[in-house]
Amino acid sequence: MRKRLIITAVAVAAATTQIFATEGINLIGIGPVQQGTAGAGVASAKDSTWLILNPAGLVDIEPSMDASLQLFAPVRTINSTASGGAGEQEDDSAFAIPSISGSFGCCQGENGFVGLGIYGTSGMGVDYNLGRIGDLSAGPPPTNPQNIGDKMTELSVVKMTATYAYKFDDSGLSIGAGPIFAISRLRTDMLNPNTFAFESGDWDTAYGAGAIIGVNQRLGALSLGGSYMSETFMSGFDEYDSLLGDSLNLPQQLTVGAAYNVLDNLELVLDYRWTGWKELDTLGDTFGWDNQNIVKAGATWGVSEALTLRGGISYGNSPIDEDTAFGNALFPAIMETHLACGGSYAWEKWAAHLAYIHALENEITGTGGVPTISMYQNSLTAGVTYKF
Repeated sequence: MRKRLIITAVAVAAATTQIFATEGINLIGIGPVQQGTAGAGVASAKDSTWLILNPAGLVDIEPSMDASLQLFAPVRTINSTASGGAGEQEDDSAFAIPSISGSFGCCQGENGFVGLGIYGTSGMGVDYNLGRIGDLSAGPPPTNPQNIGDKMTELSVVKMTATYAYKFDDSGLSIGAGPIFAISRLRTDMLNPNTFAFESGDWDTAYGAGAIIGVNQRLGALSLGGSYMSETFMSGFDEYDSLLGDSLNLPQQLTVGAAYNVLDNLELVLDYRWTGWKELDTLGDTFGWDNQNIVKAGATWGVSEALTLRGGISYGNSPIDEDTAFGNALFPAIMETHLACGGSYAWEKWAAHLAYIHALENEITGTGGVPTISMYQNSLTAGVTYKF
């Protein structure tokens, strides 16, 4: 009962948390252990956050609970003087992102494992003082800046998963799979090009489901792994049906990678991820997003039995380019390069974790020279593990 209450409380908190784009609208990793290697490590699970990265890794995780809180500080800038735009504006609001998950032995002897997790995974948004489009009171074209609308967008997504993993005796092979349930919240006062009016700015909620499947193969010091997350099919945002034209589904994702123990206490990991933004009806067709190809590399060094240090780098192309910069100026998902570091300290049944991520500034100027949108990010994540 106590665990159910904790999970429910975190789900409510995550559903009301605004998150900002890193890989498109997705975080580069969930929790401080994943984030310490910039999200790399699909072939080498370290804690129960791997349920949402590669559920096959569940067989390598001791029964435990993991909880974390990420303080996320993106700095977003828009500079536009076209159509009555207000010039340069900045939004530096910071936010908190919680997550909680657990891994448990289950059934079929020592070969079956289950895991439960609730994670804030995706989101984007800005909140500027003045609108991207100028005053329309005298009719188009807009001429002067205004603060009535077309200045704010907020989207947040929380995912919940329950996965099962099975280990094939001493072969080193494991597989895992499970459903993914999602809650998404959106509000915006964006200018609707179909009605030429500003949207309401009211919150609306959508619900959806998808699935994830993963596989791991251990070959001595080398481990290979991969996972596929299906498209998450969402219900529509009734409040914004005219603006979006369809449901705001979340993309399918394929991740493959390798982990190699150079020394007993030093592991190197390398991942490749494909994210199918272009395949989506809304973000792909309506907003013109491209697919992402992302490469991640990381290292984990066990300094002692108690202390572990991590580092990593992630690079992926922005799904938004100059041709779509204006249409996505209030959805500025343009980040490409992330640098990460972190560490853990373990004692008795507990471990404490910390990770820091810096996303290098990226800037895109729209066709015709307007607008220019830019962003850089800093985040700090703290978490704990308790082993049963």
